[in-house]
Amino acid sequence: MTRLMQPFGATIEELHNRRLRPQIIIPAVPHVRAIIQQHAQSWREPPHFVEGDEDKFRAFRLAHAALAASGTVTLELALAGTPMVVGYKVDRLAAQLKHLVKVHSVVLANLVLEENAFPEYLQENCTPEKMADAIEPLLRDTPESRAQLAALARIPHRMLIEGATPSDLAADIVLDYATRGRRSA
Repeated sequence: MTRLMQPFGATIEELHNRRLRPQIIIPAVPHVRAIIQQHAQSWREPPHFVEGDEDKFRAFRLAHAALAASGTVTLELALAGTPMVVGYKVDRLAAQLKHLVKVHSVVLANLVLEENAFPEYLQENCTPEKMADAIEPLLRDTPESRAQLAALARIPHRMLIEGATPSDLAADIVLDYATRGRRSA
């Protein structure tokens, strides 16, 4: 958890150094909330925590931008229409397996769109400076924020498949990439 939380806290610090004061809201499931709160104690701006899907999606819809860990949260943010920057660090062992991944992105929302609309910073690229550089323009009306909003507008249509849920569709997309990756390898 520390490996994942550190770049997010440092990115918030970097935004403060740039004279930006974003309100930090973290959705947390009850069984990990205390762990997240412990890691966030050192942050200059204490985050506000929300629990439950209703509050989480309300926060997503109200947010100007999100700094997210990779995973299903990127689809949730995309369906809520929230511009985002994605960062993620894994342990050394998992990082050594990256050559097995045959996709253009680890961000599910990017896979759904079949383009890299949402910047992702993984491993050594997951730095506070890079993530702050990417999220700062999303906090204002800029070409970057307008490009993400246009991409976000396409997500719901891409997720609508008769008889399938968004989770089923996301799983199908990931499986398709995995299958094509094996065939081309």
